[in-house]
Amino acid sequence: MNVISSRVFGVILVIVAMCAAVLSWGTGSSEKHSSTSVPRPGGQIVASIRSEPRSFNRIVKGDQTTELLNTLMQGGLVRINRATFEVEPWLAETWESSADGREHTLHLRREVTWSDGAPFTSADVLFSLQAVFDLKVESVLASTLMVGGEPIRAAAPDAHTVVVTFAQAAGPGLRLLDNLPVLPRHKLEPALLAGTFASTWTSKAAPAEVVGTGPFVLREYQPGQRVVLDRNPRYWRKAADGRPLPSLDRIVLEIVPDQTTELLRLQSGALDLT
Repeated sequence: MNVISSRVFGVILVIVAMCAAVLSWGTGSSEKHSSTSVPRPGGQIVASIRSEPRSFNRIVKGDQTTELLNTLMQGGLVRINRATFEVEPWLAETWESSADGREHTLHLRREVTWSDGAPFTSADVLFSLQAVFDLKVESVLASTLMVGGEPIRAAAPDAHTVVVTFAQAAGPGLRLLDNLPVLPRHKLEPALLAGTFASTWTSKAAPAEVVGTGPFVLREYQPGQRVVLDRNPRYWRKAADGRPLPSLDRIVLEIVPDQTTELLRLQSGALDLT
């Protein structure tokens, strides 16, 4: 199975550039930095996207803008490093795998909360897999999270442990879980039970309703104009020196469908990144 398909290769390049900028730019575009300068917190990046987000729910939509926003606002159990292609711990801090490669026991980070302050637990992981495989949802991710034609099964022995089981040994192993965005059960379970999950977190959703464990939270969406993201003050990651991440205060994603206009804005300094 090709875990990173050609469909998402373009957005991966954007994500790599965006994440590099997020971790290294501290004062916005108005100040030049030498190669030895230390990033300072604050500032913003203004970037361009070609299309409107079709949803803020990655489980139901797979367009590039939705995927980019998911990367900036949500988290997964593990992460494939797009530079080294190695599997890295993310919301799962450590794990053990059975000798036959079918069962994986993941230990979740205990310090993680959702952006609204609710605790992140194994129940959120089980809920996210339930949503992916619910036939009424018609998730775009369901086929990427099946092994041997069977859905991934999961159990939670406690609030900070998840055991995932594959129907058979799979070459990618835990790399499959890079495809799973873990979404908040406390926000979305009522919609799943009511059969309306597929129509939740649409582009009309109130920003306060879209919560995540990622570095940024939704501030506003102006159709045809821009998506604005603020730093998540509850983000769990820290820099090597203990500073809270992300360093940036804000990302502004200007919606610019025309490539010529995009280039002119970049050349004029109205955009930092395309």
